[in-house]
Amino acid sequence: GWSRSSMSPAFPSRRWVFGVDGLSRSERNALTVSGAIEPTGQLEPREDSAQNKKVVTIEKKREFIEKRAWDVALAPGKQFMMTAFMMWMMGSGVHIMNIIFTFYQLMGPIRGLMSIGQVFKTIEETAKELGVDLLIHKLVFIACQLGVLLYITNRFGSMGLLPTSAGDWLTTVKVKYPEEFSAGGFPM
Repeated sequence: GWSRSSMSPAFPSRRWVFGVDGLSRSERNALTVSGAIEPTGQLEPREDSAQNKKVVTIEKKREFIEKRAWDVALAPGKQFMMTAFMMWMMGSGVHIMNIIFTFYQLMGPIRGLMSIGQVFKTIEETAKELGVDLLIHKLVFIACQLGVLLYITNRFGSMGLLPTSAGDWLTTVKVKYPEEFSAGGFPM
């Protein structure tokens, strides 16, 4: 183990230090020379670090807007993973909770496709200023929403709620009446 005598003599004699107000000048110098990390809010920031924080280049802003746009564009796909798992756990039986839940999930992509402008509104103005084109992001957003919509439509089909077989359309087939009628039983 470490003993107190093996410690560096320039290090302060206290075990825990929560500021520099109560330290002598030599102990303060020992802290700054030894490279101890300055506690947040206790000491004045150095000039170089303050300038680095203030300088945000246009390229960094573009990268941030691109990242934010991709987050918005891929959000429907990320949200749907949990929904798909829940649908899988509910099974494909036709019961009221399953129908209600699937119908509710069907409304999400429809609302999403109708509100593309509102979804990207928060970053669109900044993207125009920085020259970032959001077309590909919007197309990916639409593709994610359509993918979710196709999955849910397939789910309705697997539950038997979509009219996809010939038997579902029998009421629309007209009954053909025979044009001729023959009867037998009398010899001629």
